[in-house]
Amino acid sequence: MFQTLFTKITLALLTLFVVLGGLLVIQINSTAEVFQKETSQKLHLDLANNIVNDSTLWREGDIDPQSIEDAFHMMMVLGPDMELYVVSPEGDLLNYSDPEGKVIRERVALEPIRRFLVDNSVLPILGDDPRSLNAQKIFSVAPIFDTNLSLGVAEVQQPRAYLYIIIGGENYDSVVGMLRSSRIASTGTSILVAGIAFLLSVILLLFFFLTRPIKNLSTAMTDFRNSNFTRVPENLVSDTGMAKDELQALSGIFHEMATRVVCQFEQMKKNRNLRQEFITHISHDLRTPLASVKGYLDSWQINQETQSQEEAQRCIEIALKNCVLLEHMVEELFELSRLEANEISPDLEEFQLDELIDDIAQKLNIKAMEKNVRIVCQSLERLPFVIADVSHINRVVTNLLDNALRHSKDNSEILVELSKVPEEQAVQVRISDKGNGIPVEMLSRLFEPYFRASNQEQNYTQGTGLGLAIAKRLLSLQNSTIRVESKEGEGSVFSFSLTSVEDQKGQT
Repeated sequence: MFQTLFTKITLALLTLFVVLGGLLVIQINSTAEVFQKETSQKLHLDLANNIVNDSTLWREGDIDPQSIEDAFHMMMVLGPDMELYVVSPEGDLLNYSDPEGKVIRERVALEPIRRFLVDNSVLPILGDDPRSLNAQKIFSVAPIFDTNLSLGVAEVQQPRAYLYIIIGGENYDSVVGMLRSSRIASTGTSILVAGIAFLLSVILLLFFFLTRPIKNLSTAMTDFRNSNFTRVPENLVSDTGMAKDELQALSGIFHEMATRVVCQFEQMKKNRNLRQEFITHISHDLRTPLASVKGYLDSWQINQETQSQEEAQRCIEIALKNCVLLEHMVEELFELSRLEANEISPDLEEFQLDELIDDIAQKLNIKAMEKNVRIVCQSLERLPFVIADVSHINRVVTNLLDNALRHSKDNSEILVELSKVPEEQAVQVRISDKGNGIPVEMLSRLFEPYFRASNQEQNYTQGTGLGLAIAKRLLSLQNSTIRVESKEGEGSVFSFSLTSVEDQKGQT
């Protein structure tokens, strides 16, 4: 549970706000206390001075005990939170009212008293509390003068003592402490808890929406891994161009990557199946001529003393024919392997395409006549030179015509048409036959090595099964693509285009 990013962020922010909330409560309490002291001291700023003016606290060279007692009694009645002290100019306590005997100081510091008397505009000013060794309290103070002493004009009377009044004494502190512990503490705690709960709710909601894309991405990655990288996640943004932020862009990129990985896995699986099928066909097709060669050579060797010259010659010829077929198959296997490994590069040159095709047709005429098939070459216009590898195009056209011959019906015609294609800036070659045609669902596999259409099984004659695959790869080296159109029962049309020299010069 604590491993998720959402939980970690929430706990971190919750801890942060609890600490900040505690510091804030402490600061508020401290500020409130200072404000309360400042307010109380301002309200009682002239308290000591008023008592001194209204009472004769110094008489006949000494403190008047009765006046002091009356002042103490009056303050205790009017304000039980006040504590009155008479302090000497040296800071010693001369008199005070302490019925409980709690005064533990004999002296108080004079520096706060003098500062109060000189400039009391900046409050609060704290002075020593006679009832504590280290406590500081707000106070009001006034000098006590001898009212019976007459001085000259140049003389300034010095204070005989100071009336030092502690505002908010020990009783006040106990009452305030109880109120603070009961009311302020509970109120502050309630406010803090409510504030934290509100902030936590807002934070949880905010980070839920902020971390949801990350959680979705993490879930998608986990699902993708658990599927053994064979299923594209469905709950991610697939169009990175529509992404609104970095997380959505990251999700889109991962979706694109996962799609490509799945496609590559599918292609690998397909290639593996094709490789297995390819190996199966190779093993079968190589075994057939090898078995024939071995069989006829064995027969010739065993019966060489009894068989006639004609029979021996026939065995040798058949064995030799199968060796030629085997050699041709091995050559095509090596050629296809080199093409797939990109080890063959074209040697481009300019040549007349119609002349090359006429030569190829003449070479295949004997084979065509054996099947009562005619090869007709047709060009209705003067054709420009093309630029390509002559040997590659020779091999392509030979393979296509050989394929058409094998699948053509007796007494049919193979038509080779050449024409200019201005919009493609090329010369097009179309080879049409009148065979059984190819089912539509098999057209996509037609150029795979050793592929044979199901409707061609009965009429199939011996071939390597690599001709169309080699033709496609050779044309790709010329930046050309082979196309096929076919209808079952009517035949097939193979076509490709080559760049013409005139058009290429026109471009330059």
